[in-house]
Amino acid sequence: MTDAYVIEINDEAAGIIVRTGRDYSFYASNPYYAELEGVTFSSPSKAEHAARRLKRPPLARAS
Repeated sequence: MTDAYVIEINDEAAGIIVRTGRDYSFYASNPYYAELEGVTFSSPSKAEHAARRLKRPPLARAS
């Protein structure tokens, strides 16, 4: 089983999760997801779901 995963939301890296025993710890790679820093999750899908719930505003597109 893999010990680390990148969590992407809308094709943008939110952070990584690293296995810590039976759980996974979240490390934000984007300041928007900093509130998840150090939070532990029982599975990668639960970490992704938590990041998606933050409802990041869409990125501005160049015109």
